[in-house]
Amino acid sequence: MTTILAAIAVLSLLTFVHELGHLLLAKRAGLRVEEFGLGYPPRLLLLARHAGTEYTLNLIFFGAFVRLAEEGEPGTLFADRPKRTRAGFLLGGSLLNLLLSILLFSLCFATGWPVAHDLAVGVQKVFPGSVAAAVGFQDHDLILAADGHEVSTVLDLIIYARSVNGDIRNATLLRNGRIFSLRLPSGGPWFVKSESRGVQLRNDAGWVGIVSYSWPEALGRATGAALNTVLSLFALPAKLLGGRIPVDMVRPVGPVGIAQLTGQAAQEWANSGWWFPLLQVTATLSAALAATNLLPFPGLDGGRLVFVGIETLRGQRLAAEKENLVHLVGIVLMLMLILVVTYYDITAPLSLGR
Repeated sequence: MTTILAAIAVLSLLTFVHELGHLLLAKRAGLRVEEFGLGYPPRLLLLARHAGTEYTLNLIFFGAFVRLAEEGEPGTLFADRPKRTRAGFLLGGSLLNLLLSILLFSLCFATGWPVAHDLAVGVQKVFPGSVAAAVGFQDHDLILAADGHEVSTVLDLIIYARSVNGDIRNATLLRNGRIFSLRLPSGGPWFVKSESRGVQLRNDAGWVGIVSYSWPEALGRATGAALNTVLSLFALPAKLLGGRIPVDMVRPVGPVGIAQLTGQAAQEWANSGWWFPLLQVTATLSAALAATNLLPFPGLDGGRLVFVGIETLRGQRLAAEKENLVHLVGIVLMLMLILVVTYYDITAPLSLGR
């Protein structure tokens, strides 16, 4: 129940803020908005009517929507407005999601951000009878380096291991306050996966401190964190194609995966009374939503922005019927992708610790 309620609350907040961004930009540009709805139809009641816009509460109480007018005075319709106005409307949702992300990250930094010291790769488990057990690995060891190459995350270690085809000969470990080297035998690849030759890895740290920052510094760090999330998502395809990040270390997340992550964060908050896990997950998701909606894929705001760009280059708009068909195909493809991602979310649940 905690997982379901947390997922509904977080996703509703993110979609509400996104649609509110579109509403604010539409009002500022003088576009006619017929309805701003909380939740999705059928309608339960009319909350208010202001400046030609109906504000409604709907039965499917999840998210929100903006319905622009299709008929009205010239200059008040989306299709009639200049390219700059239409682009601003399309950007509005992502901009407000980005601002929400910065706000939530600021709260995290101001109230207490975990700072890891002596970052290392943790040994989650060593399986009895395995090569790793015979070599001398033990549960809860910390791997500081491989062949002298320092590593701070599982991804760091896997990327290095794959660069040498798993032929790692020496691991530097920290155990019970003592640093020492462990000689690794040949005969099979080491650390090319998160579980290799009987040792299961996890991201870990020697110790973690909680640091609270002043509000000005918190705001600066929050802005950097939100922008890094957005830029990382945009840079991900190039990194995958360039082999800088292994494909099997990247996994898209659907609604079920988001429910799993927010549910775990909410459970941590309920157990500890510390808001940080839920705030941090929500801030990250808000920035990711801002970036995802700007991807140049049909059906998304970014896909619609592409058509505005094409119009700029051609000097005239494409036929509305053709553009709508392209977006319809994009939406169908996205729904198919969501189904595939949901299957993996259900069969291989996500964890905040992964």
